[in-house]
Amino acid sequence: MPFEILPCDLTITIFTLRLLTYLVPLLLLTSCQKYTIDKLPEERLHFGNAGGITGEIREYILLMKNGRILFDNQATGELETIGKMKKEGLAALKAELASVDFAGPKNKPGNMNTLLTLHSGGNIQRLQWSGPKNAPSEAAGHCFQELMGTVRAMREAGTSKAKTPK
Repeated sequence: MPFEILPCDLTITIFTLRLLTYLVPLLLLTSCQKYTIDKLPEERLHFGNAGGITGEIREYILLMKNGRILFDNQATGELETIGKMKKEGLAALKAELASVDFAGPKNKPGNMNTLLTLHSGGNIQRLQWSGPKNAPSEAAGHCFQELMGTVRAMREAGTSKAKTPK
């Protein structure tokens, strides 16, 4: 007899194993979405510093929908994941960002500049000012300081995890 009839329990197990061999890699690939500079969500906030003798730009990108913070590595051309903001922190930041007047008076750029660029609803709004103490408004300066504090905390947490022996 060329064909054997398998018991029902064994047939279900084989089917389940085959299904898992296709689903697990698919889920892993979709959950680890890799962003590129030309493939970013529409709702995002770019922030960072630029200038100095070298003209270096240190730019971070906050994805407004999920709270992920990326670093635009100018040397490699890649976006590096720094971390993810908690929902409460992201909600507070969005509320504070709503009070920033992007259309208000602009400060002149200088040697070292601070940058905030909001991409939202197809619009791009920019603020740039010279140095951390010359923000065009208290809300803009505070928002920037909160963002950079979050980045520092995420980087320190990542460094301490990397040094912890398993």
